[in-house]
Amino acid sequence: MPFSATRASAPSLAGADAELELDVAVVGASVAGLLTAQGLARLGYRCALIGPDPVSTRKAPGFDPRIFALSPASWRWLQQQGLAAAIDESRLGLIERMQLEAPGLAAKSGIVLDAYKAAVDQLALTLEQSELIAAGQQALAMTQAFRFKDALISLEADAGDDRSLRRRIQLENGRRIRAKLLIGCDGAQSAMRQLAGIKSREIDYQSIAVVANFSIDHHHRHTAFQWFGEQGILALLPLPGAAMSMVWSAPSQLAQSLMALDPDALCHRVQSHIESYSSAAPRLLNCISRPASFPLLDRISDPPFSHRLVLLADAAHVVHPMAGQGLNLGIGDIIELLDVLSSPAARHDPGVRFVLERYARRRAEPVLAMSILTRTLHQTFREPLPQYVGGLARWVWSRLAGSSLLQSAMIHHASRHGPSR
Repeated sequence: MPFSATRASAPSLAGADAELELDVAVVGASVAGLLTAQGLARLGYRCALIGPDPVSTRKAPGFDPRIFALSPASWRWLQQQGLAAAIDESRLGLIERMQLEAPGLAAKSGIVLDAYKAAVDQLALTLEQSELIAAGQQALAMTQAFRFKDALISLEADAGDDRSLRRRIQLENGRRIRAKLLIGCDGAQSAMRQLAGIKSREIDYQSIAVVANFSIDHHHRHTAFQWFGEQGILALLPLPGAAMSMVWSAPSQLAQSLMALDPDALCHRVQSHIESYSSAAPRLLNCISRPASFPLLDRISDPPFSHRLVLLADAAHVVHPMAGQGLNLGIGDIIELLDVLSSPAARHDPGVRFVLERYARRRAEPVLAMSILTRTLHQTFREPLPQYVGGLARWVWSRLAGSSLLQSAMIHHASRHGPSR
């Protein structure tokens, strides 16, 4: 960083007890909230970012346990926003090739997605959560946005129409804020969603994602691997140097047993599972990060807004991580909302209902499509399929494995996730 984000000045307040009037208040100070708030400030909105700073492991040895796969479209947007300049390029991993294997569907052939054959620069970039947080904090510090590190504790009741021009929230330190638009970026367990009473459709996969990073015996050659089987879905993503990040979406009982292992035993267990597929993946040598886990859900808030309030990213929707599109969907939310709020109609009142409806219409199809895709794939590999369904699944897999045109189409579709411009 060219300067410390914590030293940047913010607009001053008349007094701690004064009620602050804003255009927009963003709740949630992790990746989605930071990216949203800096974008709003760049558009000229009087805004604030609310919530405690997330725990960062940026200066810790090794790699952050949370690794994101950024689509080319998401990375281009970060570059356009100037955020990429604050990211340490030595921490970027490159995915040029992905090998997918599903022994239950095809004993001989896997699917290989190759950026070179599809005439694209890369399939994705891998990046630690801590790097994105640091870049977002620096970008926010260069704006005139307010920053409050207190948690949200209450939300004024829904007035039911737009004659009420603002909604009021209260923070744990007692400060009251009134804004024309409230944006919830506070994650899958969103307090904003719960306080607003926004309903969501939820599916509990009865599975847990176990994440960890490993050193490997030789360079991965920028290749990612993913195996689908009865013990869940195991993915290895390339990190900088001779290291890979694991996401094992496993049935709950298996995941709990994995989390109970010490680092050496976990490395041995994962390596044994990989070898059961006769894979060409690099050999895992050591676990180089503390394993972490999180429950797997599919949740969509429909609609993702109420009176002068809208939810973004994980607060609005959560999908299975097998496709690596969770953050990309969130960035897609942010870019579309910023685009809607940059229109002349929204400048006067960013929280008016027709503005929020316009945003929701834009995001409905990509979010629902990804939810359906991941739910279908999970169901396919979680339980034995009826004979006719299994036959269809094997036929589809074989067609994908044998068609470079279909593989290229998959790559070009996936690379567009995130911003559509």
